[in-house]
Amino acid sequence: MRAEELEARLQRLKGKERDVALRELGYYYLQQYLRSRNVEYVEKSLSFYKQVEKKDCVVLNNIGLCEMYLGKCQESMDVFNNARKVCKNEDEYMLDFNYALSLLSCGKEEEAYMIMKSLIKNNKSPSFIRLFGKTCISLARKDVNYVEEAVPLLESLEQPVEELVLSYIILAKAKGNEFTEKALKLARENGDERLIAEALLVKGDEKSLNEALSLFRRVNDMNGQARALYALSLMEQDKLPDALNLVEKLPDDIEKMEILFDLYKRTKMIPLLKESLRIAEKVQNWLFLARGYRELSEREDALNNLKKSVEFYEKYINTTREGKV
Repeated sequence: MRAEELEARLQRLKGKERDVALRELGYYYLQQYLRSRNVEYVEKSLSFYKQVEKKDCVVLNNIGLCEMYLGKCQESMDVFNNARKVCKNEDEYMLDFNYALSLLSCGKEEEAYMIMKSLIKNNKSPSFIRLFGKTCISLARKDVNYVEEAVPLLESLEQPVEELVLSYIILAKAKGNEFTEKALKLARENGDERLIAEALLVKGDEKSLNEALSLFRRVNDMNGQARALYALSLMEQDKLPDALNLVEKLPDDIEKMEILFDLYKRTKMIPLLKESLRIAEKVQNWLFLARGYRELSEREDALNNLKKSVEFYEKYINTTREGKV
C-alpha cells in the first residue's frame, strides 16, 4: 500500500493496526529523508513515530535519529538515554552506535569516542570502524594521536574509505611527506575529487595547489577554493586580493580564524586581527584569544588589551584543568 493511501486510512484504524501503520509511515518517511535530505520528510517521520502508543527500542531509536537530523541535540540524547530502559541486549549495539552518532553530531566528540572505543572491542563491522574514524578525525585538532589510533582499524577495511583518506591528510599535515603521498594515492583510488583536492592542498607545491584550486572550483567548494587561493598567494602575491575576498565568505570556524591571523601577520592589517579575535570568541578558543589580544596590545590600547589577554589566559588555564579543552 502506498504511503498516501495508508495515511488516508489512518484515521479509521485503532489499536495495534494503527500502531503498525504509524510505524510503517515513520519508517517510510525516514528513508525518504535519508535519500533526499529534505527536512520535511524527517519532520513527517517524527510526527508519525511520536503517535505510536507502545514505543519499543526500534521506535525510540528512530525518534532519536529524527531529532538528531533536525538538529535537536538534547532531545535526541534524551531519547537514546530513555531507550536504554526498554532495549534488550541484542538491541544495545544499534542503540549505542546511534547514540554515539548523535553525540558526534552535537559536538560531544569525547563522549562519542568513549562509546565507540568500547563498541569496537566487540564489534568491528565497517560501519562501527568508520564512525570511530569520524570521531577520531573530529578530535584530531586537539590531539593527532586520536587519528593514529583509528588508522590501523580503517586500513583493515577491504575498501579505501573517506575516513582513511582524511586521516592520512591529517597525518600529512602533522608529519609530512610519507603520509602526503599515501593520502594522494588513496584519494585518487577513491575517486572523490574533493578528497583529491584536499590531498593536493597538503602537498603544497605550486602545481599541486593549482590543480587543487581547479578541482575545488569544479565541485563548487568555496571553502576549498579560499584555502587553495590563500596557499597560492604565499607564492603569487597577485592572488592575495582574490584569496581575501573568498576567505571573508567562509563560515566562522577555527580554520578561518587561523587564516585571518596568518594574513594579518603577512599584511599587518589590524582589521584582520580583530576579525580573527571575533571568531575566536565565537568558537571559544581561549588560548588564541590570549595570544591575539597580546598581539593587539602592541598595536593599540595596550592596557585594556593586555588585561583581556590575561583574562583569556586564565580562562584557558581553568578550562584545561576542568578537562574541557
